[in-house]
Amino acid sequence: MKLLREEASGLECLDQPKLDPSELRVALRDVERLNHWFGGAHCVLQEEERISRERGLTGAVRVLDVGSGGADIPRALIRRGKLNGLQVHSVACDRHEQISSVAAAFCGGEASISILRADALAPPFAPGSFDFVTCSLMLHHLAEDEVLRLLEAVRPLAGQALILCDLERSGRAYAGVWLATRLFCRSRITRHDGPVSVRRAYTITELTALARRAGCANMRWSRRAFFRVVGVLEV
Repeated sequence: MKLLREEASGLECLDQPKLDPSELRVALRDVERLNHWFGGAHCVLQEEERISRERGLTGAVRVLDVGSGGADIPRALIRRGKLNGLQVHSVACDRHEQISSVAAAFCGGEASISILRADALAPPFAPGSFDFVTCSLMLHHLAEDEVLRLLEAVRPLAGQALILCDLERSGRAYAGVWLATRLFCRSRITRHDGPVSVRRAYTITELTALARRAGCANMRWSRRAFFRVVGVLEV
C-alpha cells in the first residue's frame, strides 16, 4: 500500500505544548524502548563508531543531538563510548520545555550530558563546535522547508559527520509500527503518535532530494531494519 505523506501540523501529541507530565514520561520511555529494541539507537551508534574508528578518534568526542526528546541517544552514545575508550560529551537539544525537563530527569545529573532548550533550526553554536551532529526521529515532525532549514543550520556544526535517522513511510511500516506500539508501549501518546509518525515520514527518495536541495548532495542514505532510514554526511 502506497501512503501519501500527511503534511498537516500538530497531529502528534508530542508536538503539543502542554502535556500531562506523568504521561509524557511514560511516552518518552516508550520511545527509548522502541529505539533500543528496533534498532533506532543502534543505527546512530553504529555510524558514529565506524567513523570514529576509521578516523582514529581518541579521547573526548563532542556530540550535538538535535530534537533529542528524552535524550536516549546521547545516553547510549556515552555508554558505548566508554566501551570504546571515548569520552563522549553530548548536548541534548530540544525546543519543547516539558520534554527538556523530562530529559534532564532521565539523565540523572550525568555530567557528560548538557540539556539545552533551543530550536534546532537556529542552533546557538559556531561552525565546527561538535565532532558529530545526530538527529533521530525528528525529520518526520518537519515540513519540507523546515527539513531544508535544519540541514542548512546543523551541517556546518559537525567537524566529522552529520548522522540522521528516521522512519521511512510505507504501508508495511505503518502496519508494523501500529502493531509494535500496541504490543510494547504503555502510553496512549505513543500508540497515537507511532502510526502518525509513519504517515508524516519521508521516503528515502524524498530525503535524498531534500538533502541535495540543502547543499548536502554527498549525504549517503541507506535503509535499515524495521523501517528505518539513515543519512550520513561525512565532513
